[in-house]
Amino acid sequence: MELPKFLHKLTGDGDLPSLKYATEIFSMLEVIKVRKKEVLLHFGEVCDNIFIVKSGILKGSIIDEYGDLHTIRFTAENDVLSSMYSFIDQSPSNIQIQCVEAGEIMCFKHQDFVYMNKLYPGLTPAFHKLMLKRYHDMLDEKSRMITNDATTRYLKFIERYKHMEERLPLKDIASYLGIRQQSLSRLRSKMDPEIAEAN
Repeated sequence: MELPKFLHKLTGDGDLPSLKYATEIFSMLEVIKVRKKEVLLHFGEVCDNIFIVKSGILKGSIIDEYGDLHTIRFTAENDVLSSMYSFIDQSPSNIQIQCVEAGEIMCFKHQDFVYMNKLYPGLTPAFHKLMLKRYHDMLDEKSRMITNDATTRYLKFIERYKHMEERLPLKDIASYLGIRQQSLSRLRSKMDPEIAEAN
């Protein structure tokens, strides 16, 4: 779905931005060029942007008590990534956002969000609803990953990220799956014939 249409539908029937206005807002968003491995949001920073991917791939990561990073999500073209709690509440982020590939990103800034919310008061509750849904989806996905073996986790990963799998470094996929990179290499070499047959 195109992002102006997404915004149009997001606020429901009450405070509904016109498609024309939503399109104008998105046409004015800043577009930045990003480099591979560039960090767009560090842990503890207040998130001031919702990042809309025009080209490239972003990843979201969390950090554990030992200081190790764990990838929790990948986002490619025509999708968005942000630290939603940090963005809405303007509080420190517990998520790091980094570029997996070089590309172009559109930035929907918090000041634009505040301005639009004055015109459409239904925007903040809609974002909270979306944020809650994504949080529950992530928890559900992570709970399935914990209970599934590595093979099942990898198959689920391929199902979800098949459009970008070949563009992702093995170490990032391994981090997402919660296994070592060497284990992932062995798993892929073992499963490739099976995957080919399934397709």
